[in-house]
Amino acid sequence: MKPSSSRSDDVPRSDDVPRSDDVSRSADTPPGTSTGAPAGGLLSGLFGTAEVDAELADPALLRAMLDMERALAEAEAECGVLPVSAAEAIAAQCRVERFDLAALGAAADAAGNPVVPLVRQLTAAVPADARPWVHHGATSQDVLDTGLVLVAVRAIGPMLRQLDAAIAAAAGHAGGHRDTVLLARTLGQAAAPTTFGLKAAGWLVGLLDARDRLVAARTALPAQLGGAVGTLAALGPAGPEVADRL
Repeated sequence: MKPSSSRSDDVPRSDDVPRSDDVSRSADTPPGTSTGAPAGGLLSGLFGTAEVDAELADPALLRAMLDMERALAEAEAECGVLPVSAAEAIAAQCRVERFDLAALGAAADAAGNPVVPLVRQLTAAVPADARPWVHHGATSQDVLDTGLVLVAVRAIGPMLRQLDAAIAAAAGHAGGHRDTVLLARTLGQAAAPTTFGLKAAGWLVGLLDARDRLVAARTALPAQLGGAVGTLAALGPAGPEVADRL
């Protein structure tokens, strides 16, 4: 009897394993050319796209939180809660490039969230007469939750573009291969004949359903404004109108 081996025949032999400089590019990609896959992990290139990843990164969340602070000030100015000049001064400083992400992250550890140090830095950046109006009537959770919602909504845009490309491809296969016969399987076993077009049509239905759900989610995701205990008390009678304008 021949000794058994723990090595599966499915495991590539040493001469089948691609060299490290071949792993990140195809045969059509010249050496030194980036494939566009995100760096930083063994599986990072297998999930998502760079376009979607950019909408989920730290700068995107910072931009979303600043957009909330700017929109809050503008809504309050429109409702007469704060001076228009203060809203303009706040909006002028709500720019991602003027904030240090690393410093905000370090300060967030002590504060429990990144909004506290963000508001502190934003307040210091505006003129003295506008400082009392920064973050007026809001609480940290309002800004963080709304920022995360904005990140999700903005990421759905490129996701829909990717889905639309997949939908077009599946529809093309469904129509182009409606008469292409192949062997169907059930529980991994060979079964009756079917067509590749029918399989592609099943993919198409799933993709269309996913698209509908993403569109519905993007429409339904809300902004949040409640203030310290959710009553909008700091905004007085204008509170509900300010919330509606966000």
